[in-house]
Amino acid sequence: MGKITLPKSYNYMSAFLTFRCNLNCSFCVNKASSNNFYRDKFNEISGEQWVRAINRIEAPKEIPMSLVGGEPSLHKDFIYIINNIKPELGIDIVTNLWWNKVKINNFIEKVSPERINNHSPFPSIRVSYHPEQMGEGEKLVENTSKLKKAGFDIGIECIMYPSPAQLESLERMALRCKKEEISFRPKSFIGVYGGKDNLDREFAITHGNSSRYPEAVSSEKNLECMCKTSNLLINPCGEVYKCQRDLLLSENPVGNLLNSSFQIEDIFRHCNKYGECHPCDVKVKTNNKEELGTTLVEIRDVK
Repeated sequence: MGKITLPKSYNYMSAFLTFRCNLNCSFCVNKASSNNFYRDKFNEISGEQWVRAINRIEAPKEIPMSLVGGEPSLHKDFIYIINNIKPELGIDIVTNLWWNKVKINNFIEKVSPERINNHSPFPSIRVSYHPEQMGEGEKLVENTSKLKKAGFDIGIECIMYPSPAQLESLERMALRCKKEEISFRPKSFIGVYGGKDNLDREFAITHGNSSRYPEAVSSEKNLECMCKTSNLLINPCGEVYKCQRDLLLSENPVGNLLNSSFQIEDIFRHCNKYGECHPCDVKVKTNNKEELGTTLVEIRDVK
């Protein structure tokens, strides 16, 4: 299949190897804008297909291919994919690292630390800590320390979900990571947090800076717009999408990486779902150089 050149305006690539997960977090980012997301509906392509598709891409080393999910290590060919992506492409991994000892040891034995390198300021393996599923995270710190000692560039992240229990666990994990000399990075929560206050009054607070497009998320009605992405988003079937919303709902694919004629078009596309955007699409965040001010998509001509 022919080569695919990543447009200069793109700053991120992500291969969602699987949406399956070994955890069941109540505030999973994959469900942030719709309850119509189902993890197990995808016909996952094989490791050989992933490698053939990814190796078509020509991209700067500082824009790695992020292997994400769900939990990407649940893909049956996870290690094969890592070891067969061409060396010209950087790789990073987003994982919950909620692995048993056999899986950890197998990874260390078969994967070279030098191969997992995103050529970026943040760790090449980013481990997500989920207190409601992992408790105090002792096992997570143990797994992370083991990979760090084996030479992997690794750190732990945690979403600042605004429940008291989550925030207290985050503080304790930060201290534990400092003691173990593990990189720890809290990340802002995006979505709606609600419940009842001390006076039994219901409340709902939307978190996440979507100030560039303030009516893009959870609006009462959808509008039309023109939208352009800066990310290459690939679902478990190899389909490419223009935004996180479409990716998670399997709507409006722009092509498939396994199609030999597919090329990335760096263009604005018509959309009639403005108001239903996924928070990740419009959140103001840092780019691959840790510079604040970017969003996944650029939107214009809203009407």
